[in-house]
Amino acid sequence: MSEKPQALATEKEAREVAESARETEWEHPSFARELFLGRFRPDLIHPHPEDDPAETARARPFMEKLADFMARVNSEEIDRTGEIPESVVQELRDMGAFGIKIPREYGGLGLSQMSYIRAMELVTSKDGSLVALLSASQSIGVPQPLKIFGTDEQKRRFFPRLAKGAISAFALTEVDAGSDPANMRTTATPTDDGEHFIINGDKLWCTNGTRAELFVVMARTPDREVKGKKVKQITAFVVDAAMPGVEVVHRLRFM
Repeated sequence: MSEKPQALATEKEAREVAESARETEWEHPSFARELFLGRFRPDLIHPHPEDDPAETARARPFMEKLADFMARVNSEEIDRTGEIPESVVQELRDMGAFGIKIPREYGGLGLSQMSYIRAMELVTSKDGSLVALLSASQSIGVPQPLKIFGTDEQKRRFFPRLAKGAISAFALTEVDAGSDPANMRTTATPTDDGEHFIINGDKLWCTNGTRAELFVVMARTPDREVKGKKVKQITAFVVDAAMPGVEVVHRLRFM
């Protein structure tokens, strides 16, 4: 007997999930946010912020190494074979390209968001596959959310490994869930002792998923009661690819 398909979330449920994830306080100025609220604030983007000379000097040795590396990358071979050679990935690891924004005390380069963006501009000017590998690992993979929301223990546990070049990936999308996470079916159920979660579900379109050592996995957790009303919860988990039950079933190939 086939399993009954899960009903898709209603518009109201989708909005509630989105609203529950919204930041309740916003302390930083944002031109885009103000624009969405109907307020045009050119003072937030002009005059353009000037570079920090000290940051530019710190980033220069890495940027020079990266430029030399990209000049030697055989992008035609990567496109033709659909494979990034391990030697290419290892050289990126050796120069610290997977830990650009990870603080230096954890083995990263400790560079700014601006330096990271410039590094990605340099890479993408030559090879789209490599910029996807690097940016997915650092922007939506484990390092960035860990830097913003992680505990000290989590940072000590994962940052050194990531700084050395452990590839990470972001696992959100499912058959019926992506830009609308209210339709997510993956669940994370607490164990009886409250010490662990058991995650059950399938993910799709997971950039770096076939090479990742660590994943940010989004899953439904038990509802939380707020002011007498149950509010649906979605939680981000750091999952090691070596954990029991983690399986990469299929790799998608593109043009």
